[in-house]
Amino acid sequence: MLYELVYSLIGLVGLAYALDYALGLRYDAREPPRLPSRIPLIGHLLGIVYYGTVYYNQTSERTHEEIYTLDVLPLKIYVSRSRRLIPVVQKASKTLSFRPFVRVVADKMAGNSESACNLFDGPFVDEWSSVVKNALLPGVHQDDQNLRMANSVISLVDDLVKGGKGGKTVGLLGWTQHLIVEATSCGFFGMKHPFRDPEVGKAFWRWQLYLRAHMASLDFFGKANAEREVVHKSIIEYCRQLPDDASKVVVDRQHILKKAGMGFEDAAKQETLFCVAMFGNTTPTLYWTIWELFSRPSLLEEVRREVEENAVIRNTTAGEEDMLDVAALKTQCPLLLSMFQETQRIHHVHANIRKVTADTLIDNGRYLLRKGNYVQMAGSPIHYSQDAWGPTVRAFDPYRFMENRKKAKDKDASSSSSSFAPHPSSHLAWGTPPHLCPARQFAATEIMITVALLAMECDIAPKSGGGQWKSPPLRYNDVAAVLSPGEEFEVEVKPRSGAGGRKWAVKMGKAKTAVNILAG
Repeated sequence: MLYELVYSLIGLVGLAYALDYALGLRYDAREPPRLPSRIPLIGHLLGIVYYGTVYYNQTSERTHEEIYTLDVLPLKIYVSRSRRLIPVVQKASKTLSFRPFVRVVADKMAGNSESACNLFDGPFVDEWSSVVKNALLPGVHQDDQNLRMANSVISLVDDLVKGGKGGKTVGLLGWTQHLIVEATSCGFFGMKHPFRDPEVGKAFWRWQLYLRAHMASLDFFGKANAEREVVHKSIIEYCRQLPDDASKVVVDRQHILKKAGMGFEDAAKQETLFCVAMFGNTTPTLYWTIWELFSRPSLLEEVRREVEENAVIRNTTAGEEDMLDVAALKTQCPLLLSMFQETQRIHHVHANIRKVTADTLIDNGRYLLRKGNYVQMAGSPIHYSQDAWGPTVRAFDPYRFMENRKKAKDKDASSSSSSFAPHPSSHLAWGTPPHLCPARQFAATEIMITVALLAMECDIAPKSGGGQWKSPPLRYNDVAAVLSPGEEFEVEVKPRSGAGGRKWAVKMGKAKTAVNILAG
């Protein structure tokens, strides 16, 4: 019996190698070089299933090729790890297309009907994209939604700080999830938003735990569908009568979908895609921005001074509100903005995907990409490229994005990085043109307001572990540009000595004031 088992295993291994070899025979020498899997036949598939887009970072460390091929059973994935090739891929956008994935997310993520999904097969995609982008441009309408968001952030930070002199213990991930859902929803959906019931927000986050399996049609027990249905019901009820304070982008989205012939419930379900994009990406980005700032006391003090001097208007009348000038926060707090963008660079794991819709030669005919396969433009290999970022690429340098670089005080950063200026296309946290995150200005503003208020109002320290900011393991099953921690991290929040407990309001400043983020 033992011999039979051993012989069977040997036979299976031999078969796997034989099939792997057979797959290699379909390889065209003009295609990007193949990167063999460490486990024959299924190695790359297992890596992608377990690690998601992080797997492309791991495989990129095994090669010096600018672009390479991963065999994933019948498919090929061409992984680009080069900043130089980004405009090359963009130039071939007619056959290296993002458009097919608009339908995929409508089907797999929003759960739209076939007739609704069919709308995204034609020219409607361009009209839809244009409406969303225009509605999210900086202006008076976005100031209105930013004001609702900011007032919600003020309320939530105030509740956090009011834990008393002894402090309040919270799970940092749970708190950031709650803040982003509540504040973002107030901004976009209005004060009577679909997530006012906390159970809807909890269902959303439970759904996200199964989202990758859901997208791959591997939700065998229907757990993701059940949680998504809770979110859908609340959003559908909300959309029956949009409130007067619904944002321009929500109103315009619903209008254009119905104008194109999409049914009411399908149009309402489309709003869940916005929630996945905004909640799912902004939450871990805020989490790690708080982490990186509060784990560096000297940097925290510098940021506090910067915000105090440039973006805070003090009211000397007792009991009156101090003012946070949002326009000044966007434009006159370069260190806060720089450390936020450095957090994105360090923690970003996303890969921008394109489908090869026809055989395509790129880079002056150097590489052939075969129809029916996929291109992944992995962000992390570029974010960790010494050619793109200089000799301190592996260090967290909070000054990296400042125009007037100064010697970093952080012990993890070297002064040699102060002479190296980043190239715009080296920072892919918001995607690659023309498919940049349309809500990037809102998300950046939300994070900067939250972090500024936390810095001004409280001290945050780990609850256990001797006060050490020990990073928890990551959760690889997220469909997000930044990964969340795999377990909760408890922190103790105390009012800042001699500074906390103030009342706050916000001043929006001039309309169309934008955050000077590096994007694409």
